[in-house]
Amino acid sequence: MEEKRIVRSVADSLTRLNETKGHVASSMGTKHVMTHLHRLSKPGSPSSAMKKAGVALILGTPDPITAVPGVALIAASYATKRRDPTKLDDLAAETKKLLREIQSLRL
Repeated sequence: MEEKRIVRSVADSLTRLNETKGHVASSMGTKHVMTHLHRLSKPGSPSSAMKKAGVALILGTPDPITAVPGVALIAASYATKRRDPTKLDDLAAETKKLLREIQSLRL
């Protein structure tokens, strides 16, 4: 008889816990969290913005005066490409590479 009450008490507790977790999950807004996670996994690139601005200057206005800064922006975007922020995929790949090198050093 005592075992049934313990099992029922545990089952009721788990049911209440599950309902509470469902209520908390439904009341949380994940839009902002997803935005920040996306920015973390795929950070914006300043060189990409410079390239877009350069193309807009060249193609947006047929004026030769705006083509010069447009070409300069495109050239600068390629020069600053190596300074792009590191992505999480790059960090994971580098970590795997380092771990392989460390494992190969075992004597």
